[in-house]
Amino acid sequence: MDPKNTISKALPFGRILRFAFGVFFVTEVWPVYMDVTMDGALIRLGWALGLMIIYLLLHLFILKFTPHFNSVIGAILAFGPLLAVFFIGYGGPAATGALTYLAAALLIAAIRGDRGCEVMSVPALFTGKHTHLACLLFSPIDWCESKLK
Repeated sequence: MDPKNTISKALPFGRILRFAFGVFFVTEVWPVYMDVTMDGALIRLGWALGLMIIYLLLHLFILKFTPHFNSVIGAILAFGPLLAVFFIGYGGPAATGALTYLAAALLIAAIRGDRGCEVMSVPALFTGKHTHLACLLFSPIDWCESKLK
């Protein structure tokens, strides 16, 4: 990775918080997967896979065309697809798929130490490059933690 694409790692509090939220969401979706049929589980995982593909395409677009985003636009781009899928499918397989993707992304972000928006950690796992889109919750925590360092 070249120096201009190097992103500093999240500090301990941000990583622990991401991990804790990831575990929380896993505990929320796990019982759903235990109560549905194999077809129901595959439908929910299909929604999560669909989100992963959307975020991978967004990630590649950002890396190729517009590496720097306004923080507000970045936050909208980052959470727009996830929130859309969650609210459109609220109470059904789409919402469970969205929470599954979010849980996996939070855990991956915590393990990798990615700063910024956790939903972009899954595509970063495949490309090896991280797009630092802002996150409404974790970006301010990362910023404060880096200032206190």
